[in-house]
Amino acid sequence: MPTQPKRNRVFIEQALFEQIMDCLPIASVEAVIVQDDALLVMKRKNKPVMGEWWFPGGRIRRGESFEEALRREIKEETGLDLVSFELLNVYCRVFAERHDITIAYLCRVKRGEVVLDGEHSEYAFFPLDNIPVGLHPCMAEVIADLHSKKHF
Repeated sequence: MPTQPKRNRVFIEQALFEQIMDCLPIASVEAVIVQDDALLVMKRKNKPVMGEWWFPGGRIRRGESFEEALRREIKEETGLDLVSFELLNVYCRVFAERHDITIAYLCRVKRGEVVLDGEHSEYAFFPLDNIPVGLHPCMAEVIADLHSKKHF
């Protein structure tokens, strides 16, 4: 997909954005990062799913390709750099606050220390053979898809 020229980012007021979220799905990317047979997860500080373990990711900005959004979100939320990625699945998620269309990618990143941004309170690496029970159903769905991959 060709990249659109960069424009000055214009942000809309929060009230208008909330109106839009009430009416339309929001497109986002999600990074399912596996390193040393462990899965990187982060505890969210905001809605939706505040206080839950989740994957790094976020909204796709106007003019961004999926890869650009994925690279940006990984860097912003973890401080890590994307090395390679492959499509895992596309998910339709309806939360109380909004409706997301999420494109999840299985990702490899350069080794480094995870640096949290303001959106997360902590991070953990869950061993792939010992994922905790009780995760949000959306997380469980992604993890099931991850386990169905032959070569992760």
